[in-house]
Amino acid sequence: MANPQHAILTNLTKYQWYTHLTRTEGADLGVIKKALRDAHDAGAQTGVTTPVNVCLLFGPTLLADLTSDIPEDFQAYPGYESPDGKVAKATQEELLLWIHSDEKDLCWETQFRFRNAVAGHMTVARETPTFIYRNSLDLTGFIDGTGNPVPEEQHDRAIVPEGKAGAGGSFCIAQRWVHDLAYFESLSPTDQENTFGRSKADSTRLATQVPTSHLSHVELREGTTADASKPKRGEMVRRSTPYAFHDGTVGLYFLGFCREQTPMRERMEAIYGMNGQARDALTDYSTPASGSYYFAPSVDTLNPVLG
Repeated sequence: MANPQHAILTNLTKYQWYTHLTRTEGADLGVIKKALRDAHDAGAQTGVTTPVNVCLLFGPTLLADLTSDIPEDFQAYPGYESPDGKVAKATQEELLLWIHSDEKDLCWETQFRFRNAVAGHMTVARETPTFIYRNSLDLTGFIDGTGNPVPEEQHDRAIVPEGKAGAGGSFCIAQRWVHDLAYFESLSPTDQENTFGRSKADSTRLATQVPTSHLSHVELREGTTADASKPKRGEMVRRSTPYAFHDGTVGLYFLGFCREQTPMRERMEAIYGMNGQARDALTDYSTPASGSYYFAPSVDTLNPVLG
């Protein structure tokens, strides 16, 4: 049985660091492989006693140059636009280095060493340090990740099953959403709750979902989306965390894992009203500054590739 990368399904730790990179012209794949191997082994150095969780996620082009174990229907992030002009722009890169640990310095050190090791072979497109806020709150004050499958079902929902190409791996969507908190906080408590489709105090699912609620766009069900009487389908495991930059920019770094990519694309099309649905009210106060699709191969695929 192929094993997923440990960082995906283990408990999310206090600090995270996301670094997106793409190869330069004439890049040496051997240099990149060695740097990936060293990053994957982060935390083994003398004096490091806190776990460092590292996940290596690849875009379609780099994955194809590393292995023939390519999952079915792996597409680059195309970008999305609503009929009224709201945009989730595409910023597809070749590699996402995702690190999380209870020690922020270890996250920084791991990505810093990797960046230095691939200098001249890969360029950094963007990076985002994030953190767990209170009891896993988004900066809006709402609990994030309430819709996750229960822990004992997450492997089934997030990991490509045996017998399929890419078994043991996981599809990923990675986006940095920028919040307009002044606008959101100007909404009445009722409008805030209707935006999410959940109560703010304890994240209870509202009995009545307005057509623009976030939940009614992302809770996929057999039949009508968000129909609580029908079984769920295409579930994702979310590992999202907030960020706050020194210039005052704040938001949520959205990271979701699924055994297929199709449900991710379906959610994005729904959020942006591209399938006839009303546009998600979430997009009234939050806009993605980046968006990429990646695949996190199993450790059984990675180990022989990296050597």
